[in-house]
Amino acid sequence: MEKTDLSSIKQLAILEVATRLGINVKGKKAICFGGHDTDPSLSFVPAKNIWKCFGCGKNGDSITLVMEVLRCDFKGAISWFTQEFGVTVFKEQQTRGLGRWAIERKRLRCTPLVQAKPLTADENFRADPQVYTWLIEKCGAVADEKGVEYLRRHGIPLQLANRFSVRELRSPSRALTRLVKEWGAERVLHSGLAWGDAYPNKLIWGSYALLFPFLHKGDVVYIQGRSLMEKTKFLGLRGIAKPLFNADSLVSLAAGSCVHLCEGIPDALALEAKGLHALAVLGASSFRPEWVTRLLRYDVVVVPDGDSGGETFMRTISEAFRNSGKAIRRVRMPKGRDAADVLGEFGGDE
Repeated sequence: MEKTDLSSIKQLAILEVATRLGINVKGKKAICFGGHDTDPSLSFVPAKNIWKCFGCGKNGDSITLVMEVLRCDFKGAISWFTQEFGVTVFKEQQTRGLGRWAIERKRLRCTPLVQAKPLTADENFRADPQVYTWLIEKCGAVADEKGVEYLRRHGIPLQLANRFSVRELRSPSRALTRLVKEWGAERVLHSGLAWGDAYPNKLIWGSYALLFPFLHKGDVVYIQGRSLMEKTKFLGLRGIAKPLFNADSLVSLAAGSCVHLCEGIPDALALEAKGLHALAVLGASSFRPEWVTRLLRYDVVVVPDGDSGGETFMRTISEAFRNSGKAIRRVRMPKGRDAADVLGEFGGDE
């Protein structure tokens, strides 16, 4: 008889596991990793080390959480725990000899996490650059007072926002009506732009929002929205894998140039406003190992937020580059602050 001893994993605090996966936990709740909710529906029970999402119905323990977030199998999840926490997992086999039963314990050999299934788009959704590009073109440049003020506080000049095609969404309901009329209900729903099962009933941004497009050869391949009037601040497309923001700029960048990896789009734009080349990763769990290859020829500086999520972000990226033998640098932000906060406060070149 053979079984796996998972006691070393089951003893780990599930809130710490969630944090290292890049889930932003507030108390015992968080926005679900599936991207389907606007209010926190993912709930944790620390005393039992279990979780449940009351939006999609998924639930389980720490191991199933890793499998769901990283889209990996059981062995891939175990590998993640051994790499992230340094735990040891054993295989136990009951053997019989000389009339007695004995338990033989052998350390479980895990394959590297990079061999697990990569994070990909949900099967029910597919990226639709044609629809995204149409939406961005129909939205106007940022002109509303609250949008302009948000950009100002985060050190992003309007001229730079226009260069990166940042737009404002004033009427989500009207935008959804026009989207469905232009592209059809099914296509809009599968593009990840709307909530609904069989028919889109609400745009994923329910009120005024700033839209940050991800551009690739002139087309919009992804959109991240920043709501200024709802509890959920940043919200991306449903079921669509998150790309690297401003990645196209690497095409014309000379080898050896300094590239800043930021934990969010406002941080990257705030650095760009100061003449510093910057890319944005939308959370630690969305960083893809294949991006390392594209960045090996540059001087990489990571700019994580000054919180626990920033530490997770830094560990994830450091590990990815360490596996390629490349050294990277880091800028430390004040506790509870990010690059956009700091640059927006000082305003000048300090």
